[in-house]
Amino acid sequence: MKKTNTVKAHREFDRVIHHGRVIKSPHFSVYFVPSSLEYARIGISVGKKNGIAVKRVRIKRQVRAMVAKGDLLSLKADIIITIRPTYDPAEYTGLEEELLSSLSRMKETIIETVQA
Repeated sequence: MKKTNTVKAHREFDRVIHHGRVIKSPHFSVYFVPSSLEYARIGISVGKKNGIAVKRVRIKRQVRAMVAKGDLLSLKADIIITIRPTYDPAEYTGLEEELLSSLSRMKETIIETVQA
């Protein structure tokens, strides 16, 4: 992901989480809000309950790889993916399917919102 496609600022995370819509699954929460930009911006949040810093960085890397397969960069939205403490990096393939299904549901919702 390029720098232009990331949400970094704390106030932007808060804006998306408090004013956007959410799709929840057992290991992820995907918050999103439509944007005026021509591309998607994505932020990933991994809390300290997920483990030590090395484990959290590994989780972020895995989620970035999952997002790359989801083809989200063409959407006009700001997206925050929060990882729940139940996430286990060893179960990558099952978690990938779960996140991709949540992201596809999110895409459908954004497309419906834009068309309305």
